[in-house]
Amino acid sequence: MNETKNTRRRGERRAGGVAATAQLKAMSVPVAVLMAIHGPAVLAAQKPQPQPQSQPQSQSQSQSSQQPPVAPPTLEEVTVTALRQSLINSEAIKRRSFGIVDAVTAEDIGKFPDTNLAEAIQRIPGVTIDRVDGEGSRITVRGFGPEFNLVLLNGREMPGAISPDSASATRSFDFANLSPVGISRIEVYKTGRADLPSGGIGATVNIVTPRPFDYHGLQATAEVLGNDDTSTRIGSKVTPSVAALLSDTFFHRRLGLLLSGSYDKRNSSQQFADVGGWLENPALGTATVTNNNQNPYGNYWGPQSEDWGFYDHQRVRKNGQVVLQFRPFDSVVATTDYTYSLFEDNQQRHSMGAWFGYGGDLTSATINNEGTITNLVDAGNDLSYFASDDHFRDEGKSAGVNVKWQATDDLLFTLDAHHSSETSGGGPGGNNSFFIVGQQPALSISKIFTDTGTQIPLTTWTYQAPYSVNNLGTSTISPLFAQANSTNFSNVIRQVQLDGQWTNPSDGLLREIKGGIDRTNFSTDAASYNSFYPTGFYNPANDGLLPAADFTRISSCSILQSFSGGGCGIQVPYFYSFNLPQAVAATTGTFNYQFVVPTTPTNDDHIRERTDAAFVQMSLGTNILGRRFKALVGLRYEHTFITANSLEEVPTAISWDNPTEFHTIYSANAAYSDIRRSYHELLPNIDTSFRVVRNVLLRASFSKTITRPDLTQMVGTTSVSSTPKPGARTATAGNPGLMPYTSRNYDLAVEWYPTPDDYASVNWFMKKVSNFLTETTTQQSLYGITDPANGALAKTAEAQLAAAGQPLTAANVFNQMVADTGQSSFTGQPGDPLVIWDVTAPSNANETEIRGFEFAVQHIFGDSGFGLQANLSLPTGSASFNNEAIGSQFALPGLSKSYNIVAFYEKYGFQMRLAWTHRNAYLTALSQSQSANEPQYVAAYGQLDMSASYAFNEHWSVLFNAINLNSASERFYGRYRDQFLYAYEQDPRFQFGVRFRE
Repeated sequence: MNETKNTRRRGERRAGGVAATAQLKAMSVPVAVLMAIHGPAVLAAQKPQPQPQSQPQSQSQSQSSQQPPVAPPTLEEVTVTALRQSLINSEAIKRRSFGIVDAVTAEDIGKFPDTNLAEAIQRIPGVTIDRVDGEGSRITVRGFGPEFNLVLLNGREMPGAISPDSASATRSFDFANLSPVGISRIEVYKTGRADLPSGGIGATVNIVTPRPFDYHGLQATAEVLGNDDTSTRIGSKVTPSVAALLSDTFFHRRLGLLLSGSYDKRNSSQQFADVGGWLENPALGTATVTNNNQNPYGNYWGPQSEDWGFYDHQRVRKNGQVVLQFRPFDSVVATTDYTYSLFEDNQQRHSMGAWFGYGGDLTSATINNEGTITNLVDAGNDLSYFASDDHFRDEGKSAGVNVKWQATDDLLFTLDAHHSSETSGGGPGGNNSFFIVGQQPALSISKIFTDTGTQIPLTTWTYQAPYSVNNLGTSTISPLFAQANSTNFSNVIRQVQLDGQWTNPSDGLLREIKGGIDRTNFSTDAASYNSFYPTGFYNPANDGLLPAADFTRISSCSILQSFSGGGCGIQVPYFYSFNLPQAVAATTGTFNYQFVVPTTPTNDDHIRERTDAAFVQMSLGTNILGRRFKALVGLRYEHTFITANSLEEVPTAISWDNPTEFHTIYSANAAYSDIRRSYHELLPNIDTSFRVVRNVLLRASFSKTITRPDLTQMVGTTSVSSTPKPGARTATAGNPGLMPYTSRNYDLAVEWYPTPDDYASVNWFMKKVSNFLTETTTQQSLYGITDPANGALAKTAEAQLAAAGQPLTAANVFNQMVADTGQSSFTGQPGDPLVIWDVTAPSNANETEIRGFEFAVQHIFGDSGFGLQANLSLPTGSASFNNEAIGSQFALPGLSKSYNIVAFYEKYGFQMRLAWTHRNAYLTALSQSQSANEPQYVAAYGQLDMSASYAFNEHWSVLFNAINLNSASERFYGRYRDQFLYAYEQDPRFQFGVRFRE
């Protein structure tokens, strides 16, 4: 094989170096498409396409892994169509790679098989995805969530961004930011390799974009699509999606230029219901309780709140890439590229809801055998209406240069450097700005929460005559408070890599040695800006302050119709939506405030990481008993230095503003921490394969991999809740000294390749992870803050109410304090009881073991045009959550069984794919919005997608895509299925358009 390789190199030089090795091994996808549609007459006009490599683009490619040039097939042999060729290419990557590698490749230049990169990757065994607004966003691999997977772009580490659904800083990459247009392939490395950057315990994902030298001459493609989202409430239902890619080479392939760009707009609406967390053992006071609890520890849980409503989204995604390649000498290729992405999501939320009180506010409750409160009657309180106008903006930039120098026939050097950044934040109004108003609480008698087995629990109110939930108007609506908040996040990665590769010219055991050094500077800046604008706290004097014309009455029957307990099952028949700017305009004069995001941050965190690394890797190959044996052995050393500087804004008191509302008061003085840490790691790997018979491979791999702690866990400060209501007084503390997660990975696989486009595989894996973080929550006082709700004034009020025979509800106690003092709000005084906070902090403490099987099969049914792909992933582990026990627990979110089935037909110019994806129920988080240490589970989810196209000729085709044809919706729950958390109703969306290719 090596003699053939060297002969080929010398032949290329004699031919003037016009054809590079990568082009010589190319296979012609467009030829295959047109031959299937039009026959041999079009063959002469076609240009060859690249054969995918099996290593990241920026890493030096293994010359010994390249195959000898294949003689051009005769016309009768060219019968492979575009989709089929992409499957062949993906199979070839899997078969030829060291270790466990899966790939998805483009059918043609600029034509990826799915409309979303995350949704394409989920077709790979062991890969599942999280969705935001119905679109694939981040991935989980073998049970390890987004923060455990490293994403590369052309071999370069990519920065993370804040997620619109959480607005928190993270290392994990959001695939929704990248358009699938202009992507050549996605490679998923499930086993560790010394020549890859560290960071992916679950997997390392390499996104590869095309280069002009990949192709001969002019390549051009463009498509125009219309997006029809059937959920859309405001704005146009049909929005545009346009993309184009142009590539060409000049001066006898000495110079190459590639340009690509896309613009995608989508309007959508998402209906939801939610419970804001389940409280552990809430105070039942003197309520009448029907207790059927059989929890062995006596624990029980009650709902904190319930809301119903919808989001309106206006999303825009823009992508662009410029690639310039230059070959000054036959032995040197220089590549410069710049990639840009912009993702903007403007969303408006409108909802109604309830906040439940316990203790003296609770009249009665029913607890089922699992410990869940399934019915409660609470003292009268607000029926609130919520409006928000949030703007999320993620902007990514990546500039890089790569130089490859073939110094001799056997020695290749590669220098790669890049500067990549991701900046996330909000618009002028921030990314979390809202206003709350509601029906006057003084008119309410009680509110009733009931779970009768419907998917969404039922809540309703009783009101003083003549009012009821059927006749509430706008004259009794009063403002509560408003906030304009924002989170700004910047992640910058500067990376330089230099490696060399020597290929053995003789046919010995040692086939290749590769080594290199690199330095990565990772900088993160995350700041949050929080405001608090009181607007009367339901003061009856402000009833009707917002004009009736500012409200829109919405029938509850119009939302959540696909869920039992939704639609007309919602006990409140209608609610009022309102425009946030109009509410601000109606109240600024009365309350003398300006609704703006503060310029001084509440939290400001800066983390700097510098990692110096060196690696060496050897490729071995020989015959054992006449069968081919290959091995890849490598060792990577990394030394990481960390500096953490965080602003700590010290809270001084909490203010009790009305019976149900509290807010935190902060000191004007703040200071930055300065913490420094370092650690080093040795990361070995060995990948072996043995061809037991001609078409059957046995693989065995071992590697050690790491994942660095998430950014929010490394800050050097303690932060408390800005709205510390009783039962929701939480705080979080960071730990810059956290060690990385360390995993020892074992893989065994059997792969059968009966034909170039058929295969079946079984893979067993095990991951032993140490230094796993645990989120420990302790109850403690902070900064000497005292509790006005349990202080001397409150105790005096309670004694007065008891003497008068009045119930000790929060409303009665607060109102008595107002009557006693003349004050409208209260802060804790010296001598009052200290506030006890639930303080959650991370530490390295746990070990876990995840193991499982992955099955995959791909089959093409001869020349019928029909084909099938299917895979099944069955991970299991020891890190499960004990639903019966309370307190801090260690568990691994994301672990779930999943399967995919893709059926397709491609012949006579037609192409159709049906893809079914199913994921079993799984644990997704270890905390809830108002409850630390309370888990979140996602119910089982299955989605059906379809794509179809017809090629009129070699240039023009029409496209049609249907996403979520079965209107699959998401449902989240707590420890048990009757502890409802969220329901998101999602509707199908369609794309239709035309594609041109030159």
